[in-house]
Amino acid sequence: MRGFRNILIVSAIVVTFAGSSAWANLVVNGSFETGADPGSFKTLNPGATDITGWTIGSQIDYIGTYWQASDGGRSIDLSGYSAGSIQQDIDTVVGSTYNVTFDMAGNPDGLPTIKQLVVEAIGVDAQAFDFNITGATKSNMGWTTMQWSFVANAATTTLKFTSLVGDTGWGPALDNVNVSVVPAPGALALLGIGTTLVGWMRRRKAL
Repeated sequence: MRGFRNILIVSAIVVTFAGSSAWANLVVNGSFETGADPGSFKTLNPGATDITGWTIGSQIDYIGTYWQASDGGRSIDLSGYSAGSIQQDIDTVVGSTYNVTFDMAGNPDGLPTIKQLVVEAIGVDAQAFDFNITGATKSNMGWTTMQWSFVANAATTTLKFTSLVGDTGWGPALDNVNVSVVPAPGALALLGIGTTLVGWMRRRKAL
C-alpha cells in the first residue's frame, strides 16, 4: 500500500511539473504592457529601452491608446518610418521544439493593404505571415492569432519579429507573444498517467 501511495505522490508531482513547465510563457513581457508609457504612441529607435525585456533592432512604434490592443492596453507597429524589428533572447534546450504564438493585425491608416512580417529564431528558422487590413479600424483591428514552431539548436535562442513593409509608417501590428516548449512524447505519456492516477485517488477519497 505504501508503494502505491508513493506512485500517487510521484504522479501528482509529474502533473504539477509538466503542466507548469510545458505551457509556461518563456517570453518576458509578451504583451508589451511593462515599460515607459507610450501615450498614444511613441516611435522607438534602435537601442531604446522603453519596452521591458525587448531589444529594438530597427525603428518601431510603441502603441498605447492609438488603437485597440489585442491583450492589455499596448502593442507594436513594426514599422516606424520604415521597416523595423524587435527581438528577445529566450532560454532553450538543444533539440527541444518550441511553439510560438502571437496576435497579428495591421496599421489601418494606410497602404499597403497586405501587411507582412517575419518571425525568426535567429540561426534556426523563420516564417513570414500576412494580414489583410480590409475592414479594419482602430477600434476593431481584427487581431488574428498566428502560430509557428522551431527546434532549438542552442541554450539561448533569439526570437525576432521584423516588418516586411518598407518605406512607410503603416506596418504590421504585433501583440500577445507567447513561446512554450512542446513536451516530449514520454512526458506527455507520464502526464496522462499521472492525471489518471490523481483523478482516481480523488474519487477514492470522495467515497
